[in-house]
Amino acid sequence: MKKMIKDWLKKATNFKANAILAKENKLYDIACFSAQQAAELLLKGIIVANSGSRPFTHSLIELYEIIEAIDLGKFPKEIVNCLRTLANHYLQARYPDSRFTDYTLEETEKALNCLEEVFEFASKFLPED
Repeated sequence: MKKMIKDWLKKATNFKANAILAKENKLYDIACFSAQQAAELLLKGIIVANSGSRPFTHSLIELYEIIEAIDLGKFPKEIVNCLRTLANHYLQARYPDSRFTDYTLEETEKALNCLEEVFEFASKFLPED
C-alpha cells in the first residue's frame, strides 16, 4: 500500500481510537464526532487509493456516491444507514447550539457500532499491498 494511502488509513484509525477513548471517558459528543471523522477519512482514503483524487466534501453520503461512481460497488443498505447515522454527528457534536439534548451513552454506542460496521465492510476497497 502506498504511503499516501497508509496515511489516510492511519488518520482514520487514529480517529477511531479517539472515539473509543472518548466514550470510555464519557465524552460522548467527542466520541460521536471522532466516529464521523474516522468514517470520513476511511472513505476518502478509499477514493484516493482508487482514483488518485481527493474529494472536498465532508458528506459521508456524497463520499459513498463517489465510491459507487468509480465502480467500486454498492454498499449494503445497513452500511448506508450507518453512514447516515454517523453523518449527523459532523455538525451536532461540534456546536453547542445545534441540538437540544446532550449526547448519551446509547447514542455513542450506536455510532461506534456503525463505525465498526463501516470499517469492516469498506476496508475491502483498500489495496492490499
